[in-house]
Amino acid sequence: MRHEPRARKIVVEAIIPAPVELVWERSQVPELHTAWDIRFNHISYLDQTDERGYHLMDYRTNIALGIEIKGYGRYLTNTEDSHSSFEFDSDDWKSIIRNGRGIWLYRPCQGGTLFKTVYDYDVRHGWLGGLLDAAIFRSLLQLATEWGFETLRQWCAGDDQAPARRRGRLTFAWFYLKRRLGMAPASGAARSWLGTGQVVETVYEKELFSGATSAAASGRAT
Repeated sequence: MRHEPRARKIVVEAIIPAPVELVWERSQVPELHTAWDIRFNHISYLDQTDERGYHLMDYRTNIALGIEIKGYGRYLTNTEDSHSSFEFDSDDWKSIIRNGRGIWLYRPCQGGTLFKTVYDYDVRHGWLGGLLDAAIFRSLLQLATEWGFETLRQWCAGDDQAPARRRGRLTFAWFYLKRRLGMAPASGAARSWLGTGQVVETVYEKELFSGATSAAASGRAT
């Protein structure tokens, strides 16, 4: 019996008004990545590798009052200006994330670059972690990713103040509340949802690449 993919992956897409090369650079270079992605305060490549030979990355997020959550990740495959797949995890007890996996997709299109991510993760702390994830954390991570994609879109459109202007937690909190209460994204803005990652769910990707298959979009984010 065939099982349908679980509709719980975080999926975000945006049309970035810039060439693929610029979007790739601003999402792959750590100091440029953290400029627009509110999920992270620090990303760096480490010298060490895991048992499979993949280079590790250090992720850090300051949540409040100087409290920091540490995590690590690795890129599995990188095809420049096309896609990269990644894994992420954390040994920090303050994080509920375990065994995360996802993909970045970059596709030249009318208007610039279709930039999309699909990712998923397991949770720690048993039923409590599952409850927190379902109640708030997954939607928080989803909308933080959408917020970051929109910041990147505005930055690449020529608004050099967008990363600093949209970095404030209160500004994001207001956005999060409005989106949770049902406010739809503005026309042309980044969009996000919890789903399977298949093309049929999308707005921009489906409009631009109606003949595309869903296999590449869903990747191996499980």
